[in-house]
Amino acid sequence: PNQFERQVLEADTPVIVDFWAPWCQPCKLMGPVFEAASKELRGKVKMVKVDTQANPSLAQAFNIASIPSLLVFDRGEVIDARIGLTPKPQLLSLAQRALDKHNKVGVLGKVKRMFKGDDETRAVI
Repeated sequence: PNQFERQVLEADTPVIVDFWAPWCQPCKLMGPVFEAASKELRGKVKMVKVDTQANPSLAQAFNIASIPSLLVFDRGEVIDARIGLTPKPQLLSLAQRALDKHNKVGVLGKVKRMFKGDDETRAVI
């Protein structure tokens, strides 16, 4: 938990935590997706894995009932969550929402990003 506090609760950037267990088949499928997304998000969003079997009190503290579960933290608080196997585009979208909230990006900023083409979502007119 001390390491969790430093790595997650005290982080300067949003953090996505993957709660998983070695015996969980969907968790095994989520592993490579999480790893690929973490490489893409390096320097923007911190990605952390928590083995619920090795850290049951941590899983209990955040009411993790199903795995894999993704919790998104910003400034020490859970701001978003997703339960179950999450495809990479949805994981990246989860990260973008966290970054937008962290950086206080409003609707206008999101629309501007869409038209600039910085996002995978592009407007077609």
